[in-house]
Amino acid sequence: QEELDKHNLSVKIMQTYANFTVGGSLSVNVHGRYIGEGPLIRSVRSIRIILANGTQVNASPTENADVFYGAIGGYGGLGVITEATLEVTDNIKIERLVKRMPVTDYWNFFKSDIRNNHDIIMHNGDIYPPDYDTVSSVSWQKTDKPLTNEERLIPVERDYPFMRALASITANHDWGKWARQNIMEPLYYIPSRVVWRNWEASYNITELQKGIPTDKVCGLREFFVPVARFDEFVPQMRDIFHKNNANIINVSIRHALPDSGSLLAWAPEEVFAFVVYYQQGTDKASRDAVGKWTREITDALIKVGGSYYLPYQIYASQEQFEAAYPRAHEYFDLKKRLDPENHFTNTLWEAYYPPNHDALSEKRKDIADYTKPEDQSYLSIPEWYLVFNPVEYAAYLDAGNNPSDFPFMASIDEYWTLYDRVIAIANMNHAHNSDYMLMLNVIGISTTVEYLLKSAYENTLGRFTRWTASNETPEEVIMRDAYRAYSQLIHDKAWYEFGFWPWVKKVWSS
Repeated sequence: QEELDKHNLSVKIMQTYANFTVGGSLSVNVHGRYIGEGPLIRSVRSIRIILANGTQVNASPTENADVFYGAIGGYGGLGVITEATLEVTDNIKIERLVKRMPVTDYWNFFKSDIRNNHDIIMHNGDIYPPDYDTVSSVSWQKTDKPLTNEERLIPVERDYPFMRALASITANHDWGKWARQNIMEPLYYIPSRVVWRNWEASYNITELQKGIPTDKVCGLREFFVPVARFDEFVPQMRDIFHKNNANIINVSIRHALPDSGSLLAWAPEEVFAFVVYYQQGTDKASRDAVGKWTREITDALIKVGGSYYLPYQIYASQEQFEAAYPRAHEYFDLKKRLDPENHFTNTLWEAYYPPNHDALSEKRKDIADYTKPEDQSYLSIPEWYLVFNPVEYAAYLDAGNNPSDFPFMASIDEYWTLYDRVIAIANMNHAHNSDYMLMLNVIGISTTVEYLLKSAYENTLGRFTRWTASNETPEEVIMRDAYRAYSQLIHDKAWYEFGFWPWVKKVWSS
């Protein structure tokens, strides 16, 4: 955007928030608020992708089309996208238009006022919870009126306290939803606004949430409904939210024309996208509750010929995935051909790609505790630090450095800094793991005591003996060899399997 703006040009299709990568946007086939457009693939001329065998391939609708239509919206399963040629358009001045109406009037309003209005550049409708009976239509129309904001792009460092405060009040208080609908947003929309297209397209994701949450987090889900089934779907969605007491902050309606042919097209026909912004707890019960209402809405979607967006938390069943993405088998056949050893995978394809799914299922049946709890992936980081720290020390000695200069105190600080960080991250999404915490404290305290003693020795007697010795002492040679041996063993075996006593005898016998 920054480069295009210098030439008064704009990205033709992109998501609302600007700080996503181009490759990531291609891989999930994003869309935005642009009227007369749709999925990002509609504006892609070509891509360059590195496949699993290292081959670099140019792909477009006319060259290696199978790769083109598989990789865009393919969630990284086929290769690494390294280049893309995207269509651009003019950067123009746009004016905000706001209109409120009953949700039952929205589809007819959209058909008559928005759908074929070539002056409308961006549009979305916001459905207000908890009643879901009112829509605020927000459109951006090209204009020649004077700018009300002279900025060409939103500064990257800008904060969004009002929007986050609005979301927090809406999520955490029953009166907040009423106040947002009847007081705060009406006041917010009173001033007229004329801005550059690029300005409106340069929002930062920190508008939604800033910092690391603890027991609550905001999330997104997105559901795609054929435009003609809008009035049929909305009451079903509302009933599911009410039945499950879902804490919905906003439901934003977007519009998309049909996909041009991607294998995992979420818009095989003209659709409305329902972007659901909600708050949930991070404990297991809360995650399970979100999974429940997500699967219920997915069932309702499938019955009206709709689909759902894949980037978010993985809750849909294999059957729901296959029903929503009927060409998935074509994608999987292409993946087997281009990536036969399954180098490119992620949690999405671990869930739905048949080779991953079947292999993992069998492993889980045959091997007890095959899958390590997710929180231990974080909590094991301080452990791994204590694996690599001896490697670092051995390399330090191998390089001929004075052992008294090794940063023992800084190593202690690094361990406990890692400890604090991983505990915060693990507790954000998981229950407190007291057993693992006890182990980390035991090894952390013992290592701290060990390094304090080493630091005290090396900065007193150690420095003196190095100063009085003309070369490396025999004891230092033995210690260097011992650390090298320990650093090789600790990658594969427990620390207590190392033969400490023979090395101790070598030191004293020298």
